[in-house]
Amino acid sequence: MIPGLTLLALAGSIAACGPVAVETLEDLAVRVVGGGHLYWSDGARGWTEIPLSLRLRRHWGPSDVVLEPRYEHVAEGLDIAEITMLRPPDPRGVEVVVARIDPAHWQFRTWGRDDWSRAPVATLAEEAGLSLAVNGPYFAEDGPLGLVVSDGVVRNRQNPRRASHFLVEKAGGRPRILNQKKAKLGPLDQGIQGFPSIMSGGKTFTYLRTGGLGVDADAVARRTAACIDRDDRVLLLVTDDWTAGLSLADLATLLGGLGCIDAMAFDGGASTAMSVSVAEYRRDVGGFDAVPVVVGIAPR
Repeated sequence: MIPGLTLLALAGSIAACGPVAVETLEDLAVRVVGGGHLYWSDGARGWTEIPLSLRLRRHWGPSDVVLEPRYEHVAEGLDIAEITMLRPPDPRGVEVVVARIDPAHWQFRTWGRDDWSRAPVATLAEEAGLSLAVNGPYFAEDGPLGLVVSDGVVRNRQNPRRASHFLVEKAGGRPRILNQKKAKLGPLDQGIQGFPSIMSGGKTFTYLRTGGLGVDADAVARRTAACIDRDDRVLLLVTDDWTAGLSLADLATLLGGLGCIDAMAFDGGASTAMSVSVAEYRRDVGGFDAVPVVVGIAPR
């Protein structure tokens, strides 16, 4: 794949070659990003176009925080932003809720019922004593797929074919995201596996731009994702739309633009949901499906 900055530089260098060359380059860009323009807004300002260079980018540097939404300060160490994405060719906006969490003030917990019986995210969050929670891993009729560690107990075994891990290695420790198949894992306090891996060390995985490895980078769906940003904060993100969502390529661009360096997706589609209940603040993104496991936070 041609990196975004290289592609733009190439555009300038061949412009003198005539309209045929320029049209060829534009066609290439349309095939890579799916066509059309992508915009975002936080309601406090008008629509801002996300440049083609970002939609093609694989490497995100320290200065690449280019989406700066208006965060609402909900509690110490917890800020929530509402973003609207306008993606081609659908003229409707897709609402995205982003919770930015400082682990110095909040402890993370993975939780599910003893029998893995399913319930709405808001119900499981209340049962687990969580102030904020999102749906967790993919699951089948008999329970979650892949690793689940809750309060130091391994409740479901690691799947060696899944690379994405959301981990807390000691009680009260800071979460991390590890995108590695057959990863050697030490003692854990909390953890799940998800899919797909999105970003490691500021580098977006190629298949999030081009597809492959069983991933359709252009397919649109409801999304739940997690990332670690450059200040070691955790971002939990869900789309709040009943009939639309984001492609994985859109999601990678959004997370990179928000300053993420390590990122992964949780289960999405009908499972996507978020529940927030902190002091007077309430926010509920309801899912179509009940789920067996949630990932959430409680005050330290």
